[in-house]
Amino acid sequence: MALINLHTHSKFSDGTLEPAALAREAARAGVKYFSLTDHDVTGGWAEMEPALKAEGLTYCYGVEISTSLHENLHILGYGVNPADPVLNARLAEFRARRVIRIKKVLELLKGLGIEIAFEELPAAGNRTVGRPLVADALRARKIVPTRSQAFKRYLAPGAPAYVNPNGPSVEEAIRAITDAGGKAVLAHPGALAKVMDLPAWRDMGLAGIEAFYPAHTGAATREYISLAARHGLFVTAGTDFHGPGTERGDMGGFEFLEEHFAEIKKLFI
Repeated sequence: MALINLHTHSKFSDGTLEPAALAREAARAGVKYFSLTDHDVTGGWAEMEPALKAEGLTYCYGVEISTSLHENLHILGYGVNPADPVLNARLAEFRARRVIRIKKVLELLKGLGIEIAFEELPAAGNRTVGRPLVADALRARKIVPTRSQAFKRYLAPGAPAYVNPNGPSVEEAIRAITDAGGKAVLAHPGALAKVMDLPAWRDMGLAGIEAFYPAHTGAATREYISLAARHGLFVTAGTDFHGPGTERGDMGGFEFLEEHFAEIKKLFI
């Protein structure tokens, strides 16, 4: 059975595997249709693409852009050109906003008696810094045992070191993807019930919705497939794999069925 998994992360953002190791893990798990969707960065594709070819995987270029509207409102971009200079300039600006946010988080932690220097976080060069890397620093100091505990105690909304997201608007995120020749897809809609506005986002250029996702029940998946059809959107599938030690370490995927994935298949290489 061929599996599809179009939502994964590497060490270029908040995953724990380098891109080549991620490609090998996808192949081992039986994934045939794949995408790397690091947060606000496409730099991992230079290493990822030859590794995917070596493993015989079919793939499409991807990225995931975090917006400021809601902590979990992310826009996946498929079929973008990872070397597009305009896209990469926009992503660099989005990453710079992240740096400002994370430095504020570290200041709040310092006020709680936990001093972590920004330079300790592994986000050099064109890699993306985010709260999961702060969580890993807290784990390394044995302040918390897991990323989820770090979020619960310090980094999630309502926690003492939480800072609101400062990324682009939904429209800016969609435009960054579509201007780069890609298709914009709403990630993990199950986390967005209170803010979801598919008609408005479709008018901004949204093209798809991630109907197949590990946290979605069968009933929810069917509802998102129905919503996609109602609003003229296609559907995608992904597990949001982050790697060992992240509590999102199950690569897996979803059965590839032409009836669901014919549209996204047009972007595969």
